[in-house]
Amino acid sequence: MSVTRERIMELAEELILTRGYNAFSYQDISSELGIKNAAIHYYFPSKANLGTSIIKNNGQRFEEMVQNMKIMKFDEAKQLESFLRIYAKSNREQKICVIGSLGPDFNTLPEASQAELKQMTNRILQWLSSILETGRNSGIFSFKGDSRNRALLILSNMIASLQLTRVLDKTEFKGIHQTLLDDLKG
Repeated sequence: MSVTRERIMELAEELILTRGYNAFSYQDISSELGIKNAAIHYYFPSKANLGTSIIKNNGQRFEEMVQNMKIMKFDEAKQLESFLRIYAKSNREQKICVIGSLGPDFNTLPEASQAELKQMTNRILQWLSSILETGRNSGIFSFKGDSRNRALLILSNMIASLQLTRVLDKTEFKGIHQTLLDDLKG
């Protein structure tokens, strides 16, 4: 990947996570990077291409994280804690996650971006459900109900907590994070 393409993607992702998809333009990127809009269009012919690439990149990073945890033989509790640390990092950086940022704009996103976002979100939920169920079966976690519903609860709480702590105080995040873990380890 070229350095310019990488810088464009990094800045665009930063803008998505801090402002939202509909709140930035190629002009924002070109001004910040000191390049012409044509340079951005060379790598990403449209904002739709750029947005979809960022979502795919996030999905790939998630898959790499999952693979690394398997290689390191993390148990389910350590996997969940590693996943939640991603949100804690976003909170420290005063960002929201890509799902939380793009979700409100979902109906205005291009179809390819919608499809990638759905696919990534479903993959995360599938993985979360799996580790929750396996962890419950091995006695690591204790919770009532369906593991998919618990995964939805965890993911929606993490997404919402990043948004809510922007309004309140980012220190509130730690309490939400810990409560989720405590409820599972009951």
